[in-house]
Amino acid sequence: MDIFQFNEVSYGYTKDKPILREISFSIREGRKTAIVGANGAGKSTILFHLNGLFAQQQGDIFFRGQKLDKKLRKELYQHVGIAFQDPDDQIISLTVSDDIAFGPVQLEISASDVKERVRKYTNLLGIERLLTENPSELSYGQKKHVTIAGVLAMETDVFILDEPMAFLDPYGKERMTSILQLLQEQGKTVIVTTHDMQFVAEWAENVIVIHQGQCLGTFQPRELFGRPDIMKQANLTLPPIVELMTAIWKGNKEEMPIRVEEAKKWFGT
Repeated sequence: MDIFQFNEVSYGYTKDKPILREISFSIREGRKTAIVGANGAGKSTILFHLNGLFAQQQGDIFFRGQKLDKKLRKELYQHVGIAFQDPDDQIISLTVSDDIAFGPVQLEISASDVKERVRKYTNLLGIERLLTENPSELSYGQKKHVTIAGVLAMETDVFILDEPMAFLDPYGKERMTSILQLLQEQGKTVIVTTHDMQFVAEWAENVIVIHQGQCLGTFQPRELFGRPDIMKQANLTLPPIVELMTAIWKGNKEEMPIRVEEAKKWFGT
């Protein structure tokens, strides 16, 4: 089942410079979906439509088969959580605890449930020691973990993360990948935008390719990496593992390793 469907959606900040141009694609419920494209392709604008911040100027958007109107857009925050690329765009409270609790409080759940969610997700992200800190004074990576904990605490059906791996150290990336995997195992729909094509290879089930406000198609990672025409048009680069294996692989292309563990197994390490 499609949880989101865009039908010829257009949007622009000015009439003569559209960001999205009659774009059409769908996102499957319960799947791990990556949205990729060069800077300025329109990825962030798509995210703002997915969580109801922006209303399309042309075309239709459907959420679980229901056309998005003004009323439904206002209710989307109950179903769709989003963590922006820059955590400073999301931090609003004076303590980490209050910042993470802000979203659940808007859902009007009990104080004890709010407290439990804060405890649960700070532990999951390993930031429980920061609960009394001012989030504005934390490092970039710590801020990012705080904002993601706040999104997780909403316990929505859909989680959207804008460049979740940006500026994280290897340990932070490993933890983030584990969290995204956990969400999907819980039946959540997880959507990320990313420039990290190796992460796409390791994690994504579906990849939506955006170029100049239009969708070039939806692919599985292996399928996308076998389409040099699409990769070139969207200004994307092959993941390091795929680039290496492409240079030495002599067998069936459909069996070529694209993930680190696959490559290690093939090399016998």
